[in-house]
Amino acid sequence: MSADSNNSQTQRGSKRFSVADTISIKSKRKDSRWAKFDDDTIFTIDEIPDEFLTDQKFKNYTLAKQEESEQNLVLGSFPFHFEIEPTNICNLRCPLCSTGVDAQTRQKGVLTFDNFKKIIDQIKNTALIVSLQNWGEPTLVKDLPKMIKYATDAGIFLRMSTNFSIDYDDEFLIEFMKSGLGRLVIDIDGTTQDVYAKYRVNGNLETVLENTRKVVKIKKDNNLKYPIIQARMLVMKHNEHQIDDFKQLSKKLQVDEMEFGNIQLNPNTAADEWLPTDGNFVYETYLGKRIDTPCHWPWTGMVINSDGGVSSCAIVDDNLSDFGNVFEEKISDIWNNESYISARTTWTKNARRTKTVICNICKNDTHNPNLLRVGDTFSLTLNRSQTKKP
Repeated sequence: MSADSNNSQTQRGSKRFSVADTISIKSKRKDSRWAKFDDDTIFTIDEIPDEFLTDQKFKNYTLAKQEESEQNLVLGSFPFHFEIEPTNICNLRCPLCSTGVDAQTRQKGVLTFDNFKKIIDQIKNTALIVSLQNWGEPTLVKDLPKMIKYATDAGIFLRMSTNFSIDYDDEFLIEFMKSGLGRLVIDIDGTTQDVYAKYRVNGNLETVLENTRKVVKIKKDNNLKYPIIQARMLVMKHNEHQIDDFKQLSKKLQVDEMEFGNIQLNPNTAADEWLPTDGNFVYETYLGKRIDTPCHWPWTGMVINSDGGVSSCAIVDDNLSDFGNVFEEKISDIWNNESYISARTTWTKNARRTKTVICNICKNDTHNPNLLRVGDTFSLTLNRSQTKKP
């Protein structure tokens, strides 16, 4: 598959390719007021369809970019990307994930539909994208299609990543596919069961493939524009020899896109076992490079866990490090509270900090071996009781 600018895209440690010749992934939105922005945050503006890009969202995004460049502490803008966790329960036991190793970082639970609506009602005018995922498998939530439809009807573009290794009812899949989801990312980390299951422990590859075939067919039969269906492979030492097989499998499945992602891990305990030999699929920070650039999260986005707890970013799994709770306070109040202001002081010159939060320790150097992890996972924590293997 060619990797030129017309049919491939590289971002956030991922390499994304078109599968069908009729599907093109543009490297940059042109002839648009949005084109002037550098797509260097957690997502790219180019992946959001025009119908979701309103005047109000443009004004908020413009102000947010300005405030980030000026490293302001108190913001007049609102977060424009969110990760909202439907549940932190999962059917798999992936060994580099804190949920996978059954670490008790916060109480297990499910986000109710009513609470989800309350969140969406607060963010619908400024949110450019919402990712329905975090520390669990979102399709375990029976109200998921209703959640997606509610948010989509409110004008928000949604994406979701899933292991898809569940025996779904056909009715669920049909409702799910017709819900309005913008992008569906299906994790397929191997083309044979033995290779796939080394990381996706307890997963069944054939179940994943059959579910993928079903949703592709539902999309075609109903002439749906969305979701964009993407097969994704985290490239690791044990599966990198199957990259070409994965490309062929993606074509056979007739998904819209395929993506190769870089694995994240605890550099002190798991690097030798999991990192691929191909350096194209390894973050440079696992090879000794350190990060000294400001993190985007404190100025741009918010992670909301299923219990309402607000995490500073998607790599933190520690309820003791929460910046607030959306069930107890308005999102707008949390966004400029003492925790968020303290987080922004990490990169703001001459700023006086009133408390220490996890951002002050991490400093965007998320792969630093000196940071505390939940057991052998990549999850960050400040809770020392979680740093030993569960």
